[in-house]
This record gives sequence, structure tokens and C-alpha cells, in this order.
Amino acid sequence: MKMVSAAKLKGDEGRRMTAISFNNWADALNGPPQLVEDATFEELPQRSLIVTLQSDKGLCGGINSFITKSVKNCVAALQKQGKEADIAVIGDKGRGQLRRAYPELIQVSMTEVMSPGNFTLASALASELIAAGAGDYDAVVLMYNSFKNAATYTQMYKVIKPFSGEGEDEPLLAYEF
Repeated sequence: MKMVSAAKLKGDEGRRMTAISFNNWADALNGPPQLVEDATFEELPQRSLIVTLQSDKGLCGGINSFITKSVKNCVAALQKQGKEADIAVIGDKGRGQLRRAYPELIQVSMTEVMSPGNFTLASALASELIAAGAGDYDAVVLMYNSFKNAATYTQMYKVIKPFSGEGEDEPLLAYEF
């Protein structure tokens, strides 16, 4: 059993290393992710969609619970600032936890998401979010666990705002597709 777990961890670490170059490109467009524990969420606009990335299966209770706690803190901070927030949940564990706290804020829930993640999966999830109305928000906030080591994760969030600008202000001018 330990050999199977070690092989899965090795595969996950390899996929993580491959994704780092994409993450650097995404950071240039939207800014780097930020730690949730130090956040005041004052930089978020008036209307945000919080997308939680959690798991469908048990795993360790803290992995999913820490993200749920982060979402609750974010929603409370935004409401205190007079801002609006809705929630999109990816993962069955998060859906169960957040449904008890904020049933009226959950706009969409996606479960049985296949693992490991790849571009096709990310594209399908993004399409589902757009179809559910993500384009109507001033920003989309991704909340997720960032791998530190086999025993530790840190909770991060990344704000994705719509691209706007024309001519020299075009955000993707430097990139050729």
C-alpha cells in the first residue's frame, strides 16, 4: 500500500512541476496567488464569485475543512465591507460543508470531478462556470490548497478579473496564440 501511495505522490509532484511554467504565465496576467490567512479581501471588487476547489472523497478532514473555513471568513469579510459574494463549489465535501452555512449563496456545485487535473478538465470546469453566470461578476476568486509537502498545505486565493482594454492597453498584446 505504501508503494502505491508513493507512486501516486510521485506522479502528482511530476504534474505539479510541469504546471509551474503555466502558473508563471497566469501570474503575469492576474497577479500571484495570496495567502488566505493574512487576507483582508479589501482588494476584491463589489461583486465576486468565490470558487472553491475541494475533493469528492474523504481525504484528511482538514484539507477540505480549511478551505471551507477560508470561504466563510471571506464571505464574512466581504459582507462586513458591504460587498456581495456568491459561491461555486467544486467537490462534494465542500458542497456538504458550505450548504449548511450558506445555502442561499451557492450558485453552482460540481461533483465527481476527475483527478488528476489537466487542461481538458480545467477547460470543462471553466465552461461550466461561464454557463452558470461567472461572466456577470466583477471578479472570480479561486480558493484552493497549495501543496507544501506531504503533510502540509497552505490555503491560497487568486483573483481573476475580466480582461479589458484596447490598442496598447490590450492585456494579451505580448502573447501570441
